[in-house]
Amino acid sequence: MTLSITARTRVFALVGDPVAHSSSPTIQNAAMNDLGLDGVYVALQAKPEEMIGFVRGLAMSGGGGNITLPHKEKAATVVDVRSEAVKRTGACNTFWYEDGKIHGDNTDVEGFARALAEFLGKGPEGQKILVLGAGGAARACLVALMDGGVEEVHLLNRSRDRARVVARRIGGAKVRVLDDAKDASGQSYDLVVNTTRLGLEPGDPLPFDLSQLGRAGAVLDVVYLSRPTPFVEAARDLGIRATDGLEMLVQQGAVSFERWWGERPSLEVMRESARAHSES
Repeated sequence: MTLSITARTRVFALVGDPVAHSSSPTIQNAAMNDLGLDGVYVALQAKPEEMIGFVRGLAMSGGGGNITLPHKEKAATVVDVRSEAVKRTGACNTFWYEDGKIHGDNTDVEGFARALAEFLGKGPEGQKILVLGAGGAARACLVALMDGGVEEVHLLNRSRDRARVVARRIGGAKVRVLDDAKDASGQSYDLVVNTTRLGLEPGDPLPFDLSQLGRAGAVLDVVYLSRPTPFVEAARDLGIRATDGLEMLVQQGAVSFERWWGERPSLEVMRESARAHSES
């Protein structure tokens, strides 16, 4: 069912730069149409100085939306009410209007936790995990891992100083920053998580050589493509169970949907629309 747009239609948007490649409009509009909700989701390209106006205008008109790169950290300073996830990660990717104030959340945290549970069939409690990268996605994943009772995290990033800042902010004693990839040689991990963007562009090097590990129980790559990512393929070639970031995209989108509408969307509808978009 396709809904008509009227003066009562709630408007949601993905705000960032660039946004033309995003599958979020396809996913969110499919979910709203499935439930017969009077809303529409679009993508708006915005420079940093324009983002503030978009966020406040959309929210105060009864809508909301998502924030993507490079505005997530700035957005955390724009919203009136910050969730614990926003405070802990320093990034906001979801906003809406409630009780006279603009609320912000980082749904990547819960989205990662849900995707991990879907993939592993359980949470990360008691596990030893290698996280590649120390950017915004890594911070969200670390918060989810800490809340899930992880035993230990090794953090590997090109900039050790940045990794140390992230470790101190989120993980504390449970996170060890590795000096380089050699520090992971021979180590055994229950899970390896790639939070870098490596794999999005043809010719990107692999974020890590999995063959140097003593054992890797599973691999989760937050990157997603219309085909298995090179990192997922490399893991499977070694007999390691692996998945890409499509489920995390869907799950964080579902959490955002819940914040806006107060009800859960169909995950299968969102998954199917995400797959269709990535293959188009």
